[in-house]
Amino acid sequence: MQEAILFGDIPAGIRITQTELAASLDVSRMPVREALIALEYQGLVRRHTNQHVEITALTNDGIHEIFSDMASLETETIRGLADKDSALLSSFKDQREFHRELCGMAGSAFRRKTLETFAGVYLAFVLNNSEDTGRIDAVFGNILEAVKNPDDKEILRAGYAVYSEVLANEFIRIRRKREKDAERQAGKAAASA
Repeated sequence: MQEAILFGDIPAGIRITQTELAASLDVSRMPVREALIALEYQGLVRRHTNQHVEITALTNDGIHEIFSDMASLETETIRGLADKDSALLSSFKDQREFHRELCGMAGSAFRRKTLETFAGVYLAFVLNNSEDTGRIDAVFGNILEAVKNPDDKEILRAGYAVYSEVLANEFIRIRRKREKDAERQAGKAAASA
C-alpha cells in the first residue's frame, strides 16, 4: 500500500476502514491496523474516528517540503557530529548506507526516527524508481565533500539545498511518468474495446 500511495496509484482523499482494507487483502485487522499506524507516521494516511483512514495528498509543494525538511535535519545532525563521525560519514559512497549511518548518529530518538522515515520511505522511493541516478549521485558527491568540513555551514547547507531539490524533482518526475503510463494503458484499453 505504501508504494501505491507514493506512486499516486491510490488517489488522495480516498477513505477506507480497517475492516474493508483487511477484507480486500484477505488478512485479519491487526496487521492492517499496525500497517496503517506506520503509514500514518510516514505521512501517507490520516487516521480518523470509526477506524477510517484517508489517503493524504502528496502535492508537489509537499514533496519539496519533505525533502527540504530532510536536508535541514540532516544538516543539523552533521553539524553536531564529532570529527571522527564526520570522517566516517564521508567514506560512504552508497547513499543508502550514508543515510542509514547518519540516522544512527542522530542525537534524539525523535530525530533518528524522522530521518529513518525520510531515508526508508521517501529517499528509498526515489533511489529504487529513478531511471537515471547519475545526477542524484553527482549531487550526493557534493554532500560527501561538504561532510569532510562540517564547520563550513554554507557549503553543507548549499549542498543539501541542491540535493533536496534534485530528489524532490525526481520524486515528482517518477510520479508523473507513472501517471502518463497509466493514461496510455487506459487509452490502449479503450481503443481496443
